[in-house]
Amino acid sequence: MFINHKILIKFNYIILLISKLYEFFNPFNSNQIRVLIYHHIEKDQFGLFKKQINLIKKNNWKFITPKQLELHFLGKKKLKGKNILLTFDDGFYSNYLVAKNILNKLNIKAIFFVPSDFIKIKKTSKARHFVKKNILDQELPRDFKKIKNMNFNNLKILIKNGHYIGSHSKTHANLGLLSSNRTLKNEVIQSTKDLEKKLKIKIKHFAFTYGNFKSISNKSLRIVRPKYKYIYSSLRGNNFRNFKNENIKREAIYLKEKNSLITIFLSGLVDIKYFFQLIKINKFIKKITT
Repeated sequence: MFINHKILIKFNYIILLISKLYEFFNPFNSNQIRVLIYHHIEKDQFGLFKKQINLIKKNNWKFITPKQLELHFLGKKKLKGKNILLTFDDGFYSNYLVAKNILNKLNIKAIFFVPSDFIKIKKTSKARHFVKKNILDQELPRDFKKIKNMNFNNLKILIKNGHYIGSHSKTHANLGLLSSNRTLKNEVIQSTKDLEKKLKIKIKHFAFTYGNFKSISNKSLRIVRPKYKYIYSSLRGNNFRNFKNENIKREAIYLKEKNSLITIFLSGLVDIKYFFQLIKINKFIKKITT
């Protein structure tokens, strides 16, 4: 579809106005659960990140914990109002620093989705090679030479501070492009075995790498769905009325762009782009779980 973040940026003020009108008149916007995605955050962007957190709070969004999200989906303790959960993908050390220096001080708990092979790497040169080959294969950040991966000790500290760890495959492979069941199982299941063995926890959350519609194949869902209770994509939307086992929608956030872009995303205006894709995914999930 024609809606993408570049179009939103180009016509920012017009679309921002439309988004505010849409949010005001949308009867389903009174109760929301939206999940944000962040990736590597450069050191000089920490201030921007904190400003975004403050902007979200200012707009009457409440930060929830992964446990609160689980209880809502299980129907044990329903949330009300406008709720936000933070997630970080790919296992960058910068995410650990964001948690240590910002999230912990604000008492915000997040889920960190990590590729298990990336976490295992001990040499920074090998970590950068992994990033260039497997994660940031198109555009490298300005501080690429300083990029590091989190290690298992970092993950243990995150857990100790109330954060959750989720699987993000073994090598950050695009599961939608894999046809071999053996390779898919290795990416999906072995990643969790490695994490659970080292961290001594149960991994219940899984986020598809790339997370767009083409990266979520029926074949991969057949393997992912029985293994994890909570499955995440990068398809935008409100999760408040999610039924059991449904795909959990997430909002990719662009730190370098204007904060008004976050307001547009959180209004729900862009959700329509993913409506029919989500119907297809959830229909297949229902088929393989009933």
